[in-house]
Amino acid sequence: MNSLEQLREAEQALLQIFSGIDATVKQNLQRVLDAFRHHRVGAHHFAGVSGYGHDDLGRETLDKVFASVMGAEAAAVRVQFVSGTHAIACALFGVLRPGDEMLAVAGAPYDTLEEVIGLRGHGQGSLIEFGISYRQLELTAEGTVDWQGLSQAVEEKTRLVLIQRSCGYSWRSSLSVAEIEKIIHIVKLQNPNTVCFVDNCYGEFIEVQEPTHVGADLMAGSLIKNPGGTIVTAGGYVAGRTDLVEAAACRLTAPGIGRNQWENSVEWLYRRQLVFPQNPI
Repeated sequence: MNSLEQLREAEQALLQIFSGIDATVKQNLQRVLDAFRHHRVGAHHFAGVSGYGHDDLGRETLDKVFASVMGAEAAAVRVQFVSGTHAIACALFGVLRPGDEMLAVAGAPYDTLEEVIGLRGHGQGSLIEFGISYRQLELTAEGTVDWQGLSQAVEEKTRLVLIQRSCGYSWRSSLSVAEIEKIIHIVKLQNPNTVCFVDNCYGEFIEVQEPTHVGADLMAGSLIKNPGGTIVTAGGYVAGRTDLVEAAACRLTAPGIGRNQWENSVEWLYRRQLVFPQNPI
């Protein structure tokens, strides 16, 4: 068999895989285009703003488009997130409080999260330094989620479960959306108030659904990876329940500011009263 015949044989063997990828791309593209159409995205959404950037129609519409695409209540898509790790850290610090516990259910997280959690480094304001405890459920010998262990792992103080979708630097398989849905179901059976948070880096648009389509309370990721199509140089996102997205945004900006710059702040109320004294709020 010559090299050309070998090539054709390989193409034929991979045809079903490539066809499946093409079908996923088409469905995801349709979902994105539907979201753009639904929110009537136009040239006016790309206009610049000045000052504090209140009532930034482009920013607000981008958040709505992203939320629609991700099957979430709300989203915050910002270039001010310097990386996926930054977006994840904002989500964790936004949700967790002293005395809470975070449980990682797919083994050890990315190395870049170790200092955020407080597993290494000190004096930089990690979760552990703020009185948030950490525990992780190790993978099985086969490199899969320990489903039996997970069924008994959630405790009363377990405020947040960390689900890392990508295999990262380990040899386990990345988690499918179906597996993430199963994890969420098992967690919620034990404590419905536990927040199921997904590190979605490298996972976006791999399947036709995202974790927030199947019950994830919150997720975060990087625009530098899949959502940016390899051309975006910075940024990240959080998506999920409205209250949790706002909590994460308050760590990116400041409490009282959150996603909406200064239109929710006391300063905005004060300025509006000066400008429109005849129309008090």
